[in-house]
Amino acid sequence: MATSETSLRASYVLITGASSGIGLEFARQYAAAGYSLVLSARRRQQLESLAETLRSDFGADVEVLPADLLNQDDVARLIARLQETERPVEVLVNNAGFGLGKSFHEAPLEKHLAQVDVLARVPLALMHTAITSMLPRGRGKIINVASVAAFTPGGTYSAVKRFVVSISKSANIQYGGQGLLVTAVCPGLTRSDFHSNMNQTEPKLPELFWLSPERVVRDAIAANNAGAAVVIPSLPYKLLSFAARVAPPKLIGAAIARTRDY
Repeated sequence: MATSETSLRASYVLITGASSGIGLEFARQYAAAGYSLVLSARRRQQLESLAETLRSDFGADVEVLPADLLNQDDVARLIARLQETERPVEVLVNNAGFGLGKSFHEAPLEKHLAQVDVLARVPLALMHTAITSMLPRGRGKIINVASVAAFTPGGTYSAVKRFVVSISKSANIQYGGQGLLVTAVCPGLTRSDFHSNMNQTEPKLPELFWLSPERVVRDAIAANNAGAAVVIPSLPYKLLSFAARVAPPKLIGAAIARTRDY
């Protein structure tokens, strides 16, 4: 056990959007498993507080690397960290993201383009860097946080999440035989600050449709360790994703309008 724990502590997990919600839970679960962490988000104070908690609770080695993913210099710092060879990042978690909180025409164009950058362009850049760095070592793991929205017609958010699913599946197929495991996790509604950040109230749906960050992260890590390209936590959302592929788009659009407009 000591040898295994020592090995894990030399393995770094880089998590974007780590200051709250699903990203924070990824930090907790990887710290509990014995990994070292590189935590990134815009809010330095929250990151520092989380880092202190993880050091205290788990004895974790934690780096704090604040970054605004719309700032090219900040993204460059994340890329440089992924390229380090003395403290290699063994696991990349692309989690950062945000919703628009408005219908397509009401949200300014620059907000749509920012969403494409944060949810697609930057994760692609980090993925490419990570894979390039991991291949010579013959091992590495990447988890991309997508959404069940990827399987529904839902504007820019759904479109970029579909991109995340597609690129994850492609990378998992292409590099799985070389020791690199890439997984897209596609949760549905999850208890977090996602809606409050858009100044929206949470949808009034039965508890059956709500996931905990703990469940989402647990399923994501398990699926990634097993080499799965895509995981959809919970049966209701598995059924929804299937229905979205076979039902008329207008019917699916009317159903999801009850839960979001971003």
